[in-house]
Amino acid sequence: MKFQLLIVGLCISIAGIAQPTFHNTYDLTNGAGENAFKVFLVEDGVYVDCGTYCNEDFKYCPILFKINNYGDSLWHRVYNYDVEDYTIFDYSIDSNEEFLYACGRLTIEDKLPFIAKMDKWGDTLWLKTYYAQFWDSAVEIEQDNDGNLITAVQGGSFGEFSNCTVIKTDGEGEMLWSTTIEDSIDYATVGQLAILNDGSIMLAFYSGIDWAASGRAYHVAKLSSDGEVEWVRTYDEVDRSHDYPALIASYPDGGFVTGWAFDTIQQPFVHPDEGPLLRRLDSDGEVIWEYKYLDWRSAGIMNMTVTENGDIVMCGLAPEALIQGDASRAWLARVSGDGELLWKRYFQALAIPSNTLPFNDVAETSDGGLIACSYIHDTYANPIPDPDVWLVKTDADGCITPGCQDSILYVSVEEIPDTGETALKEVFFKAYPNPARGPIQVEFLNAIRYEEPALRLFNLQGQQVLHQRLQRGAQSAELSTSGLPGGLYILQYSSAGRVLQQEKVVKVK
Repeated sequence: MKFQLLIVGLCISIAGIAQPTFHNTYDLTNGAGENAFKVFLVEDGVYVDCGTYCNEDFKYCPILFKINNYGDSLWHRVYNYDVEDYTIFDYSIDSNEEFLYACGRLTIEDKLPFIAKMDKWGDTLWLKTYYAQFWDSAVEIEQDNDGNLITAVQGGSFGEFSNCTVIKTDGEGEMLWSTTIEDSIDYATVGQLAILNDGSIMLAFYSGIDWAASGRAYHVAKLSSDGEVEWVRTYDEVDRSHDYPALIASYPDGGFVTGWAFDTIQQPFVHPDEGPLLRRLDSDGEVIWEYKYLDWRSAGIMNMTVTENGDIVMCGLAPEALIQGDASRAWLARVSGDGELLWKRYFQALAIPSNTLPFNDVAETSDGGLIACSYIHDTYANPIPDPDVWLVKTDADGCITPGCQDSILYVSVEEIPDTGETALKEVFFKAYPNPARGPIQVEFLNAIRYEEPALRLFNLQGQQVLHQRLQRGAQSAELSTSGLPGGLYILQYSSAGRVLQQEKVVKVK
């Protein structure tokens, strides 16, 4: 089983060194199918917030998954409780990395928002629910500098209204205060929280202004550390938008960044002036700069992060410009602290393009690289595909292969024989015919840009039987197999002695 991912990149270098990278899929439930929603970094690895359907009735169960810094799976916990609904929407990591705080929705008879404290192995230490009229779900959680928990609660009455509430508890979940954003418009949907340096709390949210036409208005509310609403402002009213989130993140200098999408209807070329919009604002909500991501792919932004040097990295989904079909690409882009685009990358499955799902989250790793999460189907032949968690660790430039020599990078997802597992590798060429009676044609998926490119052929004894230098800029080569005995060989493509790809080829008499 094999299919390919396409990464289309426009790279403007941002002065960095090569970073260790990986790109892996993980089958956590052996066939049930999983998705990855958020990533949370700690010193010894990454926690991944995942989910799956855990019975034949499609009951949803959260999964907490941990990998080390090399992408190796360490453990995962599936939370399958005997209740109508138990959903985790977000986590926050204790500053000492000893505990996790989860927030979500618990339904036994009524829907109740909850906060749970877990140890670093995902075992629940306590869980507390919170009740007020119309409260449904706790969807975002942050910990302030004093160890208190700030949580955003979605509430409302179906078909009538919805609203946004911020609650503050101490580190043991005891309520300190709650504030409903009274100025929020009916059908308000909670977005993200951010805590500024002075302890003030920012909440981004959107509301419907014309549901029939998919209209949205995007807002930000500022609360004091005591829960007093200082202001609520509407920044944009968008005529056409799907339910992508209202994003906000604190900025090192005390301000914050917002992000939301202007094109989300996925009609390439129809609305060419629409796309994700970033704003840098000071702590009073005054705009410092705006950056609108204009691209015919009309990318929808799902999440963002502020890096240590003050850049902003976005992730999401970009539909393809196709007349038919729902082909789409996962997407990453990096913008400087001054609002300048540094690079953008697209990831696409070629065999069944709709199998490429958006990156749901992105975070900066301790080495300055990036890690993004999503899911991808591990087969396209099965009529009921099995989605697996997909984690991509790149360097600071968003490259799987450090340096991003190619503007288009291909990744192959292949089944490991006799294991039932899959592995990903970067692909630079395809060789055919295979088996071959005569010359082997090598077609490069991109024009060669690497230094000292070469093809080498080895027999099974490890002896080199052919060495052919390549020209930079070439996209094909022909290997003569004349005089070689029939059998199995290893074909290697290398740059300055570094092997980029190797494949098995067969010579027949």
